[in-house]
Amino acid sequence: MDSAGTSETWGHAGKRQVLVAALLALSLGLAVYVLDRPPGSAYFLPPVLSLAGTHLWFGALGAQLPEFVHVYVFSLFTALILGSSRRALLTSCLTWWAIDSFFEIGQHPLISPHIAAAVPAWFAGIPFLENTAAYFAYGTFDAGDLVAIAVGALMAYLTVGVIRRKELSHVHFL
Repeated sequence: MDSAGTSETWGHAGKRQVLVAALLALSLGLAVYVLDRPPGSAYFLPPVLSLAGTHLWFGALGAQLPEFVHVYVFSLFTALILGSSRRALLTSCLTWWAIDSFFEIGQHPLISPHIAAAVPAWFAGIPFLENTAAYFAYGTFDAGDLVAIAVGALMAYLTVGVIRRKELSHVHFL
């Protein structure tokens, strides 16, 4: 049984396919930061690994690709934990869509000063949380990122749905 109380509908092969899709997408997102973004623009990427120069390898697509990848990958990882039922998958995709959308909308100039001011001072001493206020205060809102977030959530839903359907049809024909 999965977390939604329904029978698990995918096997090891399906989980492996979802994991591979997530890792490939994560690699693509990492490539954007290594090749196109200035050093220090990603929290987990040491500046020394940046190969960014004057050429943008991903062009205009590189502006929104990380937003797409983030919601896509984390929706897939969460689906691997919750299971492949429609309810679990929908929960996973909608949760990451909401989280990423909140952080993007929170960068809007009309909202960001209020959020940045509300971030507790004790966040400054905690790894991963230390940049929260600066993220909202100095981040840039982009409606294109909201589109990429929505497309990432939809594509994660479709990815698991296709894999799940493929496994179910394969089982029925054996």
